[in-house]
Amino acid sequence: MTGLPSPCLEALKAIEADPLALPPAAEAHVARCPACAEARVTWLAMEEAPGALAPAGYFDRLPGRVLRKLPATRPALQRPALLWALAAGLMAAMGTGGFLLGRANRQPVVEASINPAAVPAAQDLPATLPDAPFQEGDEEITQLHNLSAEEAKALIDKADAQGSQP
Repeated sequence: MTGLPSPCLEALKAIEADPLALPPAAEAHVARCPACAEARVTWLAMEEAPGALAPAGYFDRLPGRVLRKLPATRPALQRPALLWALAAGLMAAMGTGGFLLGRANRQPVVEASINPAAVPAAQDLPATLPDAPFQEGDEEITQLHNLSAEEAKALIDKADAQGSQP
């Protein structure tokens, strides 16, 4: 697999676990094997090396550095507000013009007047009215409730008399 003999593999596992307190078998192997001794020294050196720290003030200056790298932005134009104002003015002008044009072209109001000569005289009206107080096509029973009691009784008697005649 890795090409290392099994005593070296066991010693490396012990070095990874705790490089300062090795078991006696691993200690004896590290004393005999120069590759494992070098691996132990490297492992100890990696543990002692401090992590890379950011220089003082690095994070304080970070937003400024990022903003300097960004492209400059143009100031926002107020076009939408200007367009809305122009549209509102146009609508107001058209509405006012339409209203005034409508008032200017308005026809005078025609008032109804009664000409007494055109009204027919009472003698010109038909002398006889139909017997039933109903209009053509109306069913009598639908208008029965609009009649007075005497008219309703007279209508029912008349209908009975017509029904009994062959």
